[in-house]
Amino acid sequence: MRWSVVSPLRIALLDDHALIRDALKIRLSLETDFKVTGIYTTSRDLIEGLREQPTDLLIFDYQLAEGELDGLRLIKSIRIQHPELRIVIFSSAERAATVNMCIRAGANGFVGKSQETDELLRAIRMAALDRIYLAPAIAAELEKLPIPQSTENDHEFDGDQALVDYPELSPKEREVLRCCLEGLSVSQVAAKFSRSRKTISGQKQAAFRKLGIKTDTELFKLQVHLKSL
Repeated sequence: MRWSVVSPLRIALLDDHALIRDALKIRLSLETDFKVTGIYTTSRDLIEGLREQPTDLLIFDYQLAEGELDGLRLIKSIRIQHPELRIVIFSSAERAATVNMCIRAGANGFVGKSQETDELLRAIRMAALDRIYLAPAIAAELEKLPIPQSTENDHEFDGDQALVDYPELSPKEREVLRCCLEGLSVSQVAAKFSRSRKTISGQKQAAFRKLGIKTDTELFKLQVHLKSL
């Protein structure tokens, strides 16, 4: 994709917070090679707007208001309807697992809201060049760059399966995580697989590190969030 001051990059914004929308519009408008062509508060308005307004790149928050078409479903829907549109996620949902799944679903970049504004500008330009962008702090948590999946063979999204199939997990870590999601304790998992409690505990903690979480509570919160998509 080529763009310039004469033919600026056409950008659409989606966020359910007015302050974020206004701040992004003002900041992006300072870039002479960018042009904000659409600002939306709901996913429905966005989908309708994209049909009418030519757009090169979309920036949206992974977590929108309750009842909204959100997260992975929105990425996949847009990717199917507008395969040439570049997508950059700008969100506070900065867990490694969430970032990985967004890129695999078809996003071109992910910038955390805790990052500097310059990171978002860099993400926009890299995505426009059809390159995957992750903020340095996020990339450092991932062992390898996520690979976008084809939308041709999409299946119904399953939150539990998405966690267990997280590509950074080893087969044994997947086994342990699946048992944790079923409510089994470390001792019960150790007995089930005839392994030591120390071994199971180590595999569980390794899986948690790769998912960007630290406790069972965070695991179940992530599970509930994914199931709501």
